[in-house]
Amino acid sequence: MRSAAEDIAAAQEQGTTQRKIAEAVGRSAAWVNALLKWRAGGYQEGTAFGPGAKASRQRAELVQASERKPATSSEQAQAAAARARAETAKADAAKAKADAQKAKAEAAKAKADARRARAEENAKAYNFFNGAFCGTSREKSIERHSRQKLIKLLGMLGSNHPGERENAGVMIEKQRAAMGLVWDELIIAADEVGARAA
Repeated sequence: MRSAAEDIAAAQEQGTTQRKIAEAVGRSAAWVNALLKWRAGGYQEGTAFGPGAKASRQRAELVQASERKPATSSEQAQAAAARARAETAKADAAKAKADAQKAKAEAAKAKADARRARAEENAKAYNFFNGAFCGTSREKSIERHSRQKLIKLLGMLGSNHPGERENAGVMIEKQRAAMGLVWDELIIAADEVGARAA
């Protein structure tokens, strides 16, 4: 307070009015005047506002303290209920987060299972067609009559007449379809010919 009084006095000596000083420090003009008087009196009083000001301040603090009543049982119960609701909301949020993580993991597993199922289906399809067209299917017997007819038609492919060659090609394809075979089941690979001959 003494430092404030000295600063105010210095400002006043520079020609600043008490009202301007009060506006600058955010106080009343009476407050500024009281500090100046306190300084002029050689700081004789304990405070710039006299002993009564301190006593008045202490009385106000006692009144405020007495007015602060302890929380009633009802208020305590309400506070406890609010805390319980907050804890419940926190637990619900944690459970929702855990459920979301579980659902995410299950979705990832379902996606992986679907990929594996597609891979297995693709492998089955590949094996089926590989067996049907690459000579790995089980052998099928051909009737002697059908075989002889097919051999005769194949021989006609070397005819000098284009029409006869074309007709032979059409008949061969019809004969194959009638036997219910694919070309890979009709044509024997070179390495299989040696194995059968042995």
